[in-house]
Amino acid sequence: MAELHQPHDKLLKGTFSNPENARAFFKNHLPESVAALCAWETLEVLPSTFVDPRFATVESDLLFHVRIRDTEAFIYLLFEHQSREHPLMAFRLLCYVVRIWEDYLAAHPQAKTLPPVLPVVLAQDSKPWTGGTRLSDLIGIPLEHEAALRPWQPELVFKLMELVRIPYGDLRGTPEGVLTLRALKAEPVGELLSDPVWELRTLEMISGAARERFFRYMCAREQSRDAFLDRLARLEACPTLKSEFMTIAEQLRAEGSREAWEKGREEGRNEGVLGAKRAAVQRALELRHGTVPKRLSERVFSVGSADALDILLEAAICCSSVAEFEQRLPELG
Repeated sequence: MAELHQPHDKLLKGTFSNPENARAFFKNHLPESVAALCAWETLEVLPSTFVDPRFATVESDLLFHVRIRDTEAFIYLLFEHQSREHPLMAFRLLCYVVRIWEDYLAAHPQAKTLPPVLPVVLAQDSKPWTGGTRLSDLIGIPLEHEAALRPWQPELVFKLMELVRIPYGDLRGTPEGVLTLRALKAEPVGELLSDPVWELRTLEMISGAARERFFRYMCAREQSRDAFLDRLARLEACPTLKSEFMTIAEQLRAEGSREAWEKGREEGRNEGVLGAKRAAVQRALELRHGTVPKRLSERVFSVGSADALDILLEAAICCSSVAEFEQRLPELG
């Protein structure tokens, strides 16, 4: 499985790579008509990732194999933790689903049919999405030609699970899965230290490894150190739990000084800024010049200087062609 370089990835994949947590999550949040078809005892996570390298800083994924009656199928969970929705999400998912099928056909060269793939997007945004969940919504067909052209177009529908729209009490599954979903919901809206996230009953029900993963995620997030320590002090009602968290805190300090901790958080913030600037250059190229060659996108996403990316953004807007823009890359990339 790919290296987990983001705190979100470590929390999400550490939790839902466990089939028990994943099973309860899907059974509770997929449409009932779909959940009823799955033989959940057959659910297993596969060691694959299909995220485009351009989006590696804002996406992570998990692929599951499951039996649907007498048919094998896949559930593809894409976790979105960018600051705003992607308007072409249905198209991006179609690309990922095609990659899943390509892998399947490589492993089953005699196959005559393709297995169903159920795409699920778990969105961590601070605001609700406004776009649709169907590929057909993205295909611009004049109304007068709808009947003639629509049957020729591919279709894909995905399940969108927006954490910002779901009350804490409506997040269901295993205690570990619920705690993870609550933490991921709380982070973008500034509620990581709220009571629903730190519910004692839930914290006591999960494993020590899950508590450590939760606590490490909390330490890696942007928040007031004093408020964090105050939250820990409020665990007096459960001295065993408080002692366990303090032990983990000591381990974190042993792994690196406070200066190193702060440096790591600063590096994480810088990487987030770079990711946003790279995405802005990519989007400007798409809007200004249409389709961008993959090799060019990869070069843009390899640029490691914020100042260089600012220059490239201006070039993406002002250059008369993709070729002219590409001439700027050797000196900046």
